[in-house]
Parts: sequence; C-alpha cells; structure tokens
Amino acid sequence: MKAGDGVADAEAQARTKQERAVRRISRRSLQLAGLALFVLVMAPVGFWLFERGENVDVETVPQAYLWLIRTLIEQGSAYDIKTAGGYIIYYLVEIAGISLVAFVSGAVASKLVTTVMNKGKGLGSTKAKDHVVICGWSGKGAEIIRELRAREVERPRAIVVLANLENDPTKIDDVEFFRGDPSDAADLLRAGIDRCAIAIVLADESTPSATDAERDARTLFTVLAVETVNADAYSCVEVIRSDNRRHFANTHANELVISGEVTGALLAGSAANPGLSRVVTNLVTHPDDQEFYRIPVPPDLVGKPVSEALVALKERQDALLVAIVKGIDDYHLNPPMDRILVAGDKLLVISSLVRLDATIV
Repeated sequence: MKAGDGVADAEAQARTKQERAVRRISRRSLQLAGLALFVLVMAPVGFWLFERGENVDVETVPQAYLWLIRTLIEQGSAYDIKTAGGYIIYYLVEIAGISLVAFVSGAVASKLVTTVMNKGKGLGSTKAKDHVVICGWSGKGAEIIRELRAREVERPRAIVVLANLENDPTKIDDVEFFRGDPSDAADLLRAGIDRCAIAIVLADESTPSATDAERDARTLFTVLAVETVNADAYSCVEVIRSDNRRHFANTHANELVISGEVTGALLAGSAANPGLSRVVTNLVTHPDDQEFYRIPVPPDLVGKPVSEALVALKERQDALLVAIVKGIDDYHLNPPMDRILVAGDKLLVISSLVRLDATIV
C-alpha cells in the first residue's frame, strides 16, 4: 500500500466516525425534542383536563402552565393535587424534567467534546471570511504565518491551514487547521476557499518521498482546484523548479514564486554584491528596521511629478520611493522623474514603521 493510500484510508475512517457521532447527536436531539414537547405542551394541558372542576387553583390552561413552571423549579407540586390523573401527570413531569436536564447536559457536553476533537484532528469546517488559506504545508509555513502575524500588519486576516497531516503543524491557537487534500474541492470548501481573499499554495512536503516534479504537479492540481472554486481569490503559488513554470501558464495564478530561481539568483547576487542577501531579507521581513510599504499618494502630491514626491516623502517620513503601483499588482519600478502622480496610485516605499503611518504591502 502506498503512503498516500494509508493517509486516505485514515481520513475516511475519521470521517466515518464523525458521521456516526453526528447521527448519535441527531437521535439525542429527537429524544430531547420529544421530552420537551411532553413537558412543555402535553403535561400542563393534561393536568388542566384532570384537575379542572376539582381544583380551584387550576381552572384555566394558563394556571396549569404556572403550576408546571413552579413544579419544575420548586420541590414537590406547586398546588394540592385533587385527582389520580393529576398525580400521574405530576410524577411524569418529575421524571421527564430530570431526563430533560440530563439530555440537555449530555447534548451540550457531546457538542463540546465533538468540537474539541474535530479541531484537534483537523476535521470540521471554518466560518472565516476574507481570510488567508494556506494550501499544503512545508517548513516555510511557519515563517509565512509569522510574517502575516507581524505587529506591523495593521489589519491581519484570519489564517486557515489545509494540509494532509495528522496533527496541527502550527500549534497556534488563532490559526485554524483542517486535515484534508488541498487539491480536493470538498476539502477546500471546508477551509472556506470560496470566501477567502488570499490563497497561498505551498510546495507540499506532507509526502517526504515525493520528488520535486511530483510536488510541483500536486501544486498545479491544487491551483486549478482553487481557481475552480474561487477564481477571485488572490493566489500566491510556490513552484520548486523553474522549468515547470510553463505548466502553470494556463492557470490564473497571481503570483508565482520559483524557489530554485529565487534562491539561485540571490546566491549569485550576493556573491557579486556581498551583503545583498541581508538587504533583501531585511526588506521582505518585518524586523525593527527598513521594510517595504504601500501607501496612497498624499493628497497634496496628486498632480505633482515624481521628482517632488521623492523629496517630500524623504523629508516628511524618511521614506524612499521605489515604485508606483497601478491596480492591485502592477508595479512600475524606478519611475521617471517627470512622471505625474494621479489619484488612485499607490506608492511602494522603503521606510520604518516608526516614521511611516502606512498600509503594509
């Protein structure tokens, strides 16, 4: 048996257990509804039918309901019972009331236990909206979450991780983990991919024996599944081998990060320009230093050339203008000095959060 088959079998067994638990809870809910119907509807009406004309305290149905409420709260019957039928109803109410409390307590406890077990095993589904879904898992996952949770991020989004792993790899309380296949539409829906804002697809390492080509192929399937369910999600995709870029040409992935290409280029650049790797790391991570920020054009700079914006941003916020951003992700690096800034443009700058009140890229 293949390792993947073993994971699938284990997942199927876990889902079967979950379905059985749901059926048990449904049966208990029906029993609870039956008890509630008897105690709240049939018992007071029956008590009134037996006691009316014999008991001055129970001449109307509302008086019978008052008897029921007081009897459930107090010890013993709230009124003196005059008929044998009234005694029978009284004893049935006492027994059913105890059972009703037991059933309610059991149902609540079962729901809590099921919720906790499902969360620990990655079952269930999320209720998050406009969140980030991380599809697959690798050693980069922890760093991605750390950056998304950095203190500089003004409006952090909820994070959901969907991966074929036995247990939660994040160990972070406010990050939801769901066990499943990121290339399966049903599992993606459990992770709320249809309501997410951003999908990050990692080159999954949940199958250690998989080759780079197999991992890229699985990434491709995941991207296609994500686009099928939610074509509007902004997708950031990790590809291991640069020669596999062509296979992603037919997808609508917004960002392709070629691991081998980026790493190779950074190593070569660092060899030619010593210290370059530290500069790049400083800019793309969130230490207490210089980082990339994307800010709107200040109102007084609309209609002004880049040459004026360079001086104004440096003087006011010690910020260095790097690019003009059109739309969501169209960057114009090192814009010409005579380029006129317009309303709706965004500016990519390098600055420190201490000096800059901005929206982080």
